[in-house]
Amino acid sequence: MTNKSSSAIPVANYPKIKQKLGKLIFPKKNLKQRVNITEVRTFHQNLQVRHFVDAGNQLIHREHRLFVLKQEGIESRKKLIEEEDDSEAKLAKDYEDLLKSVMETLENSLDLHSVEEQEELKEAVQAILNEEEQDIQWEGFKETERPPWRPRRCKQKHDALLERLVQSRMHEAQLNSSVETHSALHKSIISKAKQLKEDLLKVVTWVKSCYPEQENVCQLYATLYHKTFIDELRAVAKFELCDDDCFDLLRWVNFHYPSILNDSRIKDAIDQTQLEPLLTKDTIGPLEEQFLTSKENNLSTWLHRALDEEETAWKTGKLPELRDQIYFCPLKIDVIQFFHGMVTSVQEVLGADETKAQRVTSQMSNFLTAYKTFHQKVIKEKQTNSEAVVMANLSCIMHVRDYIINNAHLFPEDVKINCLSLLNVMRDNSHVFFTSNIHKDLKELYKKLGSSKWLKDSEGVCEELLARLDVHIQKFNHLEEKCCQELLGVLHKEFLAEYVRKMMKNKIRFADQEKQQKASEALCQNNDSIHTRLTAAGSNMDWLKDILLKLAGLLMLQDPDSIKLELVNLLRDYPDCSKRHVSAWLSLKSNLSASDLKMILKCVTFSQDQIKEEQESLQCNQSFFSLVRIK
Repeated sequence: MTNKSSSAIPVANYPKIKQKLGKLIFPKKNLKQRVNITEVRTFHQNLQVRHFVDAGNQLIHREHRLFVLKQEGIESRKKLIEEEDDSEAKLAKDYEDLLKSVMETLENSLDLHSVEEQEELKEAVQAILNEEEQDIQWEGFKETERPPWRPRRCKQKHDALLERLVQSRMHEAQLNSSVETHSALHKSIISKAKQLKEDLLKVVTWVKSCYPEQENVCQLYATLYHKTFIDELRAVAKFELCDDDCFDLLRWVNFHYPSILNDSRIKDAIDQTQLEPLLTKDTIGPLEEQFLTSKENNLSTWLHRALDEEETAWKTGKLPELRDQIYFCPLKIDVIQFFHGMVTSVQEVLGADETKAQRVTSQMSNFLTAYKTFHQKVIKEKQTNSEAVVMANLSCIMHVRDYIINNAHLFPEDVKINCLSLLNVMRDNSHVFFTSNIHKDLKELYKKLGSSKWLKDSEGVCEELLARLDVHIQKFNHLEEKCCQELLGVLHKEFLAEYVRKMMKNKIRFADQEKQQKASEALCQNNDSIHTRLTAAGSNMDWLKDILLKLAGLLMLQDPDSIKLELVNLLRDYPDCSKRHVSAWLSLKSNLSASDLKMILKCVTFSQDQIKEEQESLQCNQSFFSLVRIK
């Protein structure tokens, strides 16, 4: 027998090696089971029926026997050694045949359709793991002491084969002709993503159960498909993309692809934190910048076009559309829907980071600035259709304001504040547009308040005022309910403020208690009429009902100390009631001495300072007297 240094083991080392080899035989099968298998089927028979585990164990048994016999026969059994040398080549060939059949089975891993095919894959996987374990067992030997085919690295070959399989399937993914897109890039991404999802679902459904749990085959496949998809997207991202392709690419990165991985069947089988980002920061940054710039321009263009259409309709004298007898402004729906759709789209494309979408929402500030300019033109030029246009746009202003308040998280703080400020100015200007005309029409009737005629027939004077006011209020029937409620609330407040101002301004004085009593009763009757009429029309300013009653109470009181006490309560409810207001109202009581008035006014100053300290940490109470402008 020829002595081969590549496989021979020195005699002196034999006892130690034999002890090691004793551990190599069938780590997962007992000897009795091996013998029975050998008796029932040969290696080739097991290979033919795809019993890869049994076939592999037979080879491991032969491998062990061969290398033990070679050492035992080194001095005296040369012929047996020569026979076994011949079988070494045969064993190596059988190992290659086993590996080839196992790999062929693995290549069909993603095309399983039956339990029998699953069993074959299980056999292939276990045979590979057994081979891997056998490699590990031989690690303690020198290269000259172990079989020349060890280590076989079957697990490494398994992983390489799966990587090629994944790449091949992704490369050959068929384009879906039913996809409605003109972008070849988008079609390519869709086809590969579809293949990826289908195959991962096959892994979860068919392949997962063929591997031991610790092998985590779902994570392996997910990583391979993820890497292939990454290579595809990163190759695309190197090119200069049009805005539509840029949009599609970012949408896949941040929305569609995560939705695939978050499919409940896939999500529970993999750890997404182990997957690297589809695009690097250096790559995604310029794409996001291109996308945001495009969306900003699109949003700005659309908003200003919509505003231009509204302005053109106003300039041509066109009345707003009446829907259910309410003036309708299409901006209130179109602007909010388009704006919100754009913001939602940006969030989907750029992911959960709201600060990126906030860059687009900043366009609302620019739009509202232009809207305010248009609104001022409508009010200033007073065309025949201006009143109806202001009513229609008041509804739009309210809806946009509510949208911003309810979606404050979409806007940078400074943009939100600026937008709400612009909207409040437009709303207030609209209110002034209507109420100023009303007050102008009621000017002559206001003069009767607090006059001798009023004292004689307060009910008649008040009713005349309210009847004229009703004529104007009827026009507001074409306003949306909430807008009408806000406007009537403002009108209610201003009407009452003008009432009080005229009472303070007129030169009439109530010289004695009897006249003061009569004036007080008239105030109470007028208060009931005003409050009933305006709240019935739609005002929600219920708190205004007490103002004239409190002022009437001051007229009735004769004791200076009682007047002081009542004034303290009045100032607590209405902190904007000034010393000048108190002086003007108490001047109606001509029987109040100068010294008593001075003492009361001094008390008022002290009370105001004390009340202000008490309310520093509280919200400001209802403001009313600031509207009562007196000299």
